[in-house]
Amino acid sequence: MKRTKKIILYVFLLGCTVIVISEAASKLFANCQLSGIIYDKQLGWRLKKKYGWPLNGMDSTRTERKINFNRRGFRDRDHSLVKDEGSKRIMFLGDSYTAGLEYSNSEIFTSLFDKMLNANATDKINYEIMNISVPAWATDQQYKYLKEEGMSYDPDYIFLMIAPNDIRETYGKQFFYLRNGNLEEKSIPTIPWKARVYWLLANYSCAFQSLQTKFKSQYGSFSNIFEYFPISFPVGDKLCSDRNLFTKEVPDEILAARELFKTILLTINQICKNSHCKLLLAIIPTKIEYDGSLKEDKYQPGKIAEYIKVIAEENDIPFLDLGFYLRAEEDDPLKIFISQEYHLNNYGHAFVARKLLPFFNSNQ
Repeated sequence: MKRTKKIILYVFLLGCTVIVISEAASKLFANCQLSGIIYDKQLGWRLKKKYGWPLNGMDSTRTERKINFNRRGFRDRDHSLVKDEGSKRIMFLGDSYTAGLEYSNSEIFTSLFDKMLNANATDKINYEIMNISVPAWATDQQYKYLKEEGMSYDPDYIFLMIAPNDIRETYGKQFFYLRNGNLEEKSIPTIPWKARVYWLLANYSCAFQSLQTKFKSQYGSFSNIFEYFPISFPVGDKLCSDRNLFTKEVPDEILAARELFKTILLTINQICKNSHCKLLLAIIPTKIEYDGSLKEDKYQPGKIAEYIKVIAEENDIPFLDLGFYLRAEEDDPLKIFISQEYHLNNYGHAFVARKLLPFFNSNQ
């Protein structure tokens, strides 16, 4: 019996040793890229807490370019629940456009806005900026975050940075639905325990990531996450794409998605009013509105901005249409986007920050 226990112990220790050596070797000799997206039982997912990675080169201050997430898993420094005396807190809610994971913390538009706002402040108030953004979050998760965590920070202003695909993603996930015009909440979908374990390993194990590369699995990636949290829905016999959002003739499915989005937006506005906080809306232009993707006559670029403008005017919510200024001031609107994909480039982040400043100053 003792000999059997010894054998089991030796096998266990040997297995632990192999795992430790494999992990160390993967970190030393492989290009280890852990998943920066973690599971969250209330919100679906969020950025990995206290995580980051270096980028190539230096920023404008000759500082090494880095991406860092704070202890709550956001693109920001840490914030206490209690505001500093004499300060006002501005919370930005957004998705990957606001998270700006292609650029260092100092290069994204919330940081640029922070720097410009506080440099030009004449009322001796310090404005504390909070970047609450997570890739692929939509208005539903932003609302859930506010009521479950965000409002405890007592923001004075909330910037809702809207992307047109928020309408599609909010309706696709179905965290919320409308019943007789009233907003109802569903439980977050459960993920099988094995998939949860693999996702966790993708967050913390280089050896597991090496195995994923070899066997072509994708745990911890958005392609895997969207299997459990779908971000689209059928329109006719096809899944809704972003282009469907801009059709002149609006299908019933898109109308329903719009109505859900509108209801959640107005619920956020009511939360702000109840907490003596001011909601500000801004819509970020999307590349497909300018690259020829919507050139067919059945499409109308800017349609979502017009829809949100009507909601804002009817409910006395300040609204900034960044696309309006992009068309008015830039000879080539594509100048603000990364050439190989659809997110904002560094010029785009600076453009957004420049437009946010006078808009905020005129709506305090």
